Amino acid sequence: MSHSLSISNSDVPFEGVELVDRPWFPYLCTEVDHWQWKTAGDGHYNFWVALSGDGYLTCDGETFRIKPGMFFIFSPQQNISAAHYSGPRITRFSAHFHPLKSGERVVDLGKDYRMLGQEAQSLPTLQRRIDALMRIAMRREDDAILAEHLYDLIREVCGGVDSSGDVMVHPRVAEAIRVFREDPSSVQSIDALAKQLGVSRSHFDREFTGQVGQAPKQFLINCKIIEARRYLESSQLRVGEIAEALGYKDIYFFSRQFKQSCGMSPVKYRQSLRRG
Repeated sequence: MSHSLSISNSDVPFEGVELVDRPWFPYLCTEVDHWQWKTAGDGHYNFWVALSGDGYLTCDGETFRIKPGMFFIFSPQQNISAAHYSGPRITRFSAHFHPLKSGERVVDLGKDYRMLGQEAQSLPTLQRRIDALMRIAMRREDDAILAEHLYDLIREVCGGVDSSGDVMVHPRVAEAIRVFREDPSSVQSIDALAKQLGVSRSHFDREFTGQVGQAPKQFLINCKIIEARRYLESSQLRVGEIAEALGYKDIYFFSRQFKQSCGMSPVKYRQSLRRG
């Protein structure tokens, strides 16, 4: 069933929304540590909001830093991936919908309509609006009202974008993040990676730290420790084999870095999983 809402002076190129994937969406949750998400080929739009946490999201080749108050409207068939690397866990809101115009679905809003990596003006107001919307979502019989409130929220945040900050990550930094995330063992040194990306080490350090909020060396260590945890959780590899797979030449150095990050050695970490 389609529920449309006609409001004059709309800041979005549609007049209402049709809810998708009820009752599972709208969806609000705090993700696990080192959360990862990938999706492609969805046949609907997705209003996606970060309410807390820190991470990175890539959509059709562009990389954005996730931070509280940031929102996206993903279009059908887009390729999206996101991840949490360190710091506070990500709390996100997601609502799947079809845009409506004159009561009919709008198949394509056009390439000129882009709402990727925008930032709401007031995070507390956004949180209150989403909390109210989720209370309505819990009442299954109120889908028509829910559709109206969701459209209202989308229109409100799209009309109140804070354009003061630059949240898109430079392609050079995005490529470094991709390498750190997908193949951390391939990075022999930060100097070599900077040279490969066409800049000096000092320039790369400044650029990466300024956009990511963390030095590339520490970010790489975090990515390696995340992979180490996954190996310990899901494989039978010995600690030395894990260290080697991640590019460490010294198992003791690896164990020391792991303990500094996780508060216990790799062996004790694996033992704690078995006890749990």
